[in-house]
Amino acid sequence: FLREGRDAVFTELFRRMDAGYVLESSDRECLHNLLDLDSDGRATRDLFRRSLKLWYPPLRGKTALIIVDLQNDFVTGSLKVGEGEQAIANTNALRKAFKFDLVAHTRDWHPKDHCSFWDNHEGAEMYSLKELTLPDGTVTDQVMWPRHCVQHSHGSQFHPRLDIEESDVVVSKGLRTEVDSYSGFFDNCKGSETMMRRIMFESGVTQVYVVGLALDFCVGWTSQDAASCGFESYLVSDCARAVHPEPDHKKLVADFAAKGVMVIDSSQVPVQRNFNGETAMKLARKLSLWRVELLATSRSQAQTPDGGPAKEPGGYNGKNCSD
Repeated sequence: FLREGRDAVFTELFRRMDAGYVLESSDRECLHNLLDLDSDGRATRDLFRRSLKLWYPPLRGKTALIIVDLQNDFVTGSLKVGEGEQAIANTNALRKAFKFDLVAHTRDWHPKDHCSFWDNHEGAEMYSLKELTLPDGTVTDQVMWPRHCVQHSHGSQFHPRLDIEESDVVVSKGLRTEVDSYSGFFDNCKGSETMMRRIMFESGVTQVYVVGLALDFCVGWTSQDAASCGFESYLVSDCARAVHPEPDHKKLVADFAAKGVMVIDSSQVPVQRNFNGETAMKLARKLSLWRVELLATSRSQAQTPDGGPAKEPGGYNGKNCSD
């Protein structure tokens, strides 16, 4: 299946999706590079079809719910977020009201000597800011949090009222001692990546809905990284709660919109998609960049733990992917 044949397919796909969009030569080159998975200038029709489903929005179109950090320590424990149990109840109700194609849970999974714990820094005060040098050499003001979600502790386990199904995926974050990880996609300096982005892409997900705790930290960072990775990203506000709630909802919506995230409530799920040529090419460019990054990091990713119990023996057994 040579370039000429693929060119004809691209022209027809865009004609059907957005007749007013003119494919530039740079657009076509991006699409060729994206869909020629082995970079040999050729592709079997079967491989081309399978590759196309990873990109072409009307063919992708799957939904994912990312449930962020609904763990004991954030609901009733050392770092309790107000109305956390209500966030759980609303999240459970959302799952009953709409069938998502994929559900992924993130969890803080910290070592005992994690840099965010105030009692690991002599003289530090709880909730103060401490200047730390990150692994990439940049300096950041790290919040000195109470000790929370230490690996295998009671506080690190998912709250018992949270509905979890066998098909759910669990992505652990915050495993590195020297850097915090608010997002379910990357650590705070983007020096390491979880399996979240790869799981979403390989599952054909287009729309991501983010819920959980806390809206102004891990939920917010996760939703923004979902947008930066090329997904339609929606923060479902009634299924989330914040450490420091924003009293002005219009400001909250505007701040997230500026970063590519739409703030909605659960009654608006699912959001109707609006595909056009510009959206399709924006996604193609991000997927192409991700493919390059994936090839560059495939060796290290192959060594990433993937699979095993999400809880201690006797707990939920699902797919467990650590960063």
